Amino acid sequence: MSSLIAKNLYVSTWIFKIDDEFNGRGHAYLNVDTIKPLQALKKKQLDPNIDLVEAIKPIMAKYLPRKALLAMPSLFKSWNEYMAAFTRVGGIIEAAPTCMSQ
Repeated sequence: MSSLIAKNLYVSTWIFKIDDEFNGRGHAYLNVDTIKPLQALKKKQLDPNIDLVEAIKPIMAKYLPRKALLAMPSLFKSWNEYMAAFTRVGGIIEAAPTCMSQ
């Protein structure tokens, strides 16, 4: 996740999808714009390949479990429970497109 964020600093929202779920049951999302330490890092001129990834890792470890929103909190009671299913079954992480209002 840290590497994805470092290489795509323009992306605000990331969507997690568990492979064997349907109708959005295995979805979760993270809006990185709500993580203030991450926003401060984006403003610094760090090497996106190494320095930035290493700087993002502890921020994500701290904030991801409490900032990520689960689409079905009745199915997955916590981020840790969701991630256990995600890693057991497999899944994808996608960048959500930014929509410009007119």
